[in-house]
This record gives sequence, structure tokens and C-alpha cells, in this order.
Amino acid sequence: MIGLSAITIGLGVPAAALYFVVNYGFNSLLAAVVAFMGVVMGGSIVIVGITVGGMGNSFDSSNRLDRERLKNLRAQQSATLEELEEIASVLVEIRDVLKSVEE
Repeated sequence: MIGLSAITIGLGVPAAALYFVVNYGFNSLLAAVVAFMGVVMGGSIVIVGITVGGMGNSFDSSNRLDRERLKNLRAQQSATLEELEEIASVLVEIRDVLKSVEE
């Protein structure tokens, strides 16, 4: 989410400034300043987001809670996959029964 807001500010503000210069005759010097500040603010959001926010954390860290959550998520995904495989096999059996009834 941080990356999306940084991209929106870093690219959207200069694009809007250029749009107003071209279509509405906005002052080009002021538009350049606004566009530059948009790029700077977008970059600073990325830097702060990576260093302070969740984007800077990796699963190789020594945070035990993160590793435990990842382990639980993997177990849940594995159980879900096993259930889906069982459902697929039951559906194949149902299909075979229905084909035999049709014939």
C-alpha cells in the first residue's frame, strides 16, 4: 500500500501539473516546482515506508512471532491443498458415476 501511494504521488502529481500547463495555461515554473515536490515526496514516502514500515522486514529476521505466523500459514495452506485434492478426487468419482449412468 505504501508503494501504491508513492507511485501515485510520484507520478500522478507531475502528470496533473503537466496536464494543467498544457490544457489550462497554468504557470509552467510553478508547475515544475509542484512536479518536483511531488517526485520528492513520493521518494520520501518510499524511503520512510521501507525503513519504518513492513516493507523493510524480512522473514529471515530473528522475530519469533513472524516465523511462527509463517509456519502456521504454511500449515494452513498445506491442509487446504489436501482438502482440495480430496474434493477433486470425489468430483472425479461423481463424474465417472454420471458417465456410467448416461451410457
